[in-house]
Formats: sequence, C-alpha cells, structure tokens
Amino acid sequence: MPTEREQQILDLIRQNPLISQKELAELLGMTRAGLASHISRLIKKGLIVGKGYILPPNEHITVIGAVNMDIAGTLQSSELIPKGSNSGAINNQLGGVGRNVAANLAALGVATNLITVYGSDQNGEQFAEDAIRRGIDISSAQQLPNQATAMYMYINYQNGERFVGLDDMTINQAITPEFLEARLPLINGSKQVIIDSNLAPKTIRWIYAHVTVPIIAKAVSVTKSQHLLQDNVNLASLVVNGVEGTIFTGEKMTTLAEAKQGADSLYKMFHCSIYLYVDNIGIVQRTVDGTNCYQYQSDTEVVNTNGLGAAIAAGLAYATLKHKSTTATLTLVSQLAELTMETAENVNTKATAQIVDQ
Repeated sequence: MPTEREQQILDLIRQNPLISQKELAELLGMTRAGLASHISRLIKKGLIVGKGYILPPNEHITVIGAVNMDIAGTLQSSELIPKGSNSGAINNQLGGVGRNVAANLAALGVATNLITVYGSDQNGEQFAEDAIRRGIDISSAQQLPNQATAMYMYINYQNGERFVGLDDMTINQAITPEFLEARLPLINGSKQVIIDSNLAPKTIRWIYAHVTVPIIAKAVSVTKSQHLLQDNVNLASLVVNGVEGTIFTGEKMTTLAEAKQGADSLYKMFHCSIYLYVDNIGIVQRTVDGTNCYQYQSDTEVVNTNGLGAAIAAGLAYATLKHKSTTATLTLVSQLAELTMETAENVNTKATAQIVDQ
C-alpha cells in the first residue's frame, strides 16, 4: 500500500501522466532528491512501471508460466495396443498451462499479462497472433531467437483420461530470476499472480521471496509438481489434481473420500487454500473455513481434461477478484471445469463471465 505522500504523487501522475519530476517536486513542496526517493519506492512496489511514470492497468492479473504447442491423440478403441499402431484422432492446438490460464482469464474479461518465453518458429508466431486476438498482453513475454517453442505430445483414452505424455520444454529454463527481476514492478502491481510448476525450482523460490501480491500455483505433471514445494512457500492457493496430489502426500486420491483426506493433508503441507480435482469425480475445496466438495454433473460429457486445471486456476483468480464467497467460488470453478471438459479445445471460448456469473 502507498504511503500518504506516495498516494499524492500517484494522484498527480494520474491527472497528468506526462508531468516532469521538477513539476511534481514543485507541486508537492519537495526537493528533487526527495521526490526521486519516493518514485524509486513506488517502482519497487509495482505502483509505477519503469520510466515515464507508466501506471499498471487496474485490476490486472499476471500469469507466469509455459506456452507450448500440443500434439494430442485420442484413441478410437477403449484399449491401447502396446508397440502397435492404434487408430485414433490427432490434432494440434496451442497449450501450456500458463497460456491456457491467460486465455481463460481473457475470456472472463480480466486484464491479463502473460510472462513467458516462446520460440522464433511457426508455433511461436501462432502463439503471438492468438494472444493478440484474445486480448492477452504479451509485452512482457520474450520471443527467443533460434529456439523452438515448447511442445507437448500426449495420448488420451476415449473418456479423456491421459494415458501418456511427452514434453520438450527446455526453453522454459530461460524464465530465470534475472528474467523476472526486470518485470517485478509489473508483477507486484498485479492484483494476483498465477504460476505453474513448469518453472524451474530456483525461479519458483525467487517468486516466493519477491512477489508481494497473492500467488496461485497450478501443479503440472508428476515430475514437476514438486518444484512448488520449497521451504519458503508463499501461496494463497494451490490447484492440483489427484495424481499430482498423491506425489506430494503419498496418499491415494481416486475417490471423493480419499480426495477430502488428501486435500486436508495438502492444506497442512502448503498452508494455503487447496483446490483438488479428480477426474470423473469432482473438486474438493479446502480453506481455512473447512472442506467443501462439488461432484461433477452426471450428464457431463468428458471429451478432454487437458485444460481442466488451467480453467480452475483462472476461475479461482476471477472469483477472488470479484470478492466471491467461498461457496460461490467453488461453484464457479466447477462450472468452468465442466465447460472445459466438454470440449476438445484446451480453452472453452463459451466460458465467459456472462455464463459463470449467472
């Protein structure tokens, strides 16, 4: 929060964004050196973004995470033949948890800043064009020359359940603490920050130590989820599926009763709100107020679960931004989850604020 003097400076800048330091100092009866000190603190707090007194957009959310091209396969048969050719459907689409979260937020009408890295290839160009079309701000993202955009290949059973996945996401190693340091004013000027565990452990540790606004984390994959578990965990909420939850706790989470117990264990481990989702069952919400559950509607037709966690994370951030109650938040994220499962796309374009706020 700004001090009284800092708020006076911000008010004057809002009235005249082109005002000079000399004019500010004169209006406030301060020395140039004294004003410069206040300006420096405002930048560190994220209330001013860099030079030129650029004010961050109101109520924006920053997403820090991966973008990739998904190569998705769905089996035609209910059984997979090992070492043989299996009939099915194959399609390519943009994905990555960070990108999917940002796309969901944009669909919900939230000003969204996506910090990521992508390649100088055709997939990278497609990502940039898609982000602009959706209204996602990627001015703080970076296109890396002579590098390929991350890729993720996976095969699903007919019911949308994942059989196997293979990722090539080396490019995300470029999202380092040094990379984020220059973007910290914008990050801390956000209402909330959402991260995913595609980030390197050292980067997540740095985020925990330097980000001063509420952080939502989305666990990603059994091999990367534990990146989130540091000795300086600083999370408001964790979104995690049953398989990833088991990696953290060692407990089975395949039934609603097991998921309730698992969510409680995760709450004690991370000391933050837990949103645990289990395929074909529902979502368990564990907060300081207790445990609540939402069972998916029996008529929900599951087509693809790949974008499920990203939709839940985006819905949670949106609900928090709109000051929804704990109960209303669970209902909202569950509605988004069901809408997402019913489409082959990673992001359901029908999942807008008009739909979830009804």
